[in-house]
Amino acid sequence: MDSSIPFWGVILATLSSFIIGSIWYSPATFLKPWQKMTGTSDADMKKNFGSSMVWIGVSSLVTAYVLAHFIRYTEHVTYTTGVTAGVETALWIWLGIGLTTIVTAGAMESRDKMVMAITAGNRLVTLLVMGLIIGAFM
Repeated sequence: MDSSIPFWGVILATLSSFIIGSIWYSPATFLKPWQKMTGTSDADMKKNFGSSMVWIGVSSLVTAYVLAHFIRYTEHVTYTTGVTAGVETALWIWLGIGLTTIVTAGAMESRDKMVMAITAGNRLVTLLVMGLIIGAFM
């Protein structure tokens, strides 16, 4: 790993995505509406749990690592540092890449557009927390 990228910040940011996801998609929050709108049963979720966690873990690690590089870039260009650079960078990445990707992928789908809103909200919170964590280690 690049020595200018905080290893522990990337690891903790990766782990934070699991925590946020488990809260975001819990029965107390958005799990039941999301399942209904996507047609995903509890049995489907149990069946795919292991492989899903691997995909989510790898994706989250890549996201955290790339985000750390963008935060470092933001620090050099804007002269902001730490948490400020982390949160600012995460917000712009969500707006320009995360949100637009979710909307583009879901625009032509026939399912309820609230699926996009739930997914976009999760992505926003996840990226902001990742940016905060990584920024704190910069």
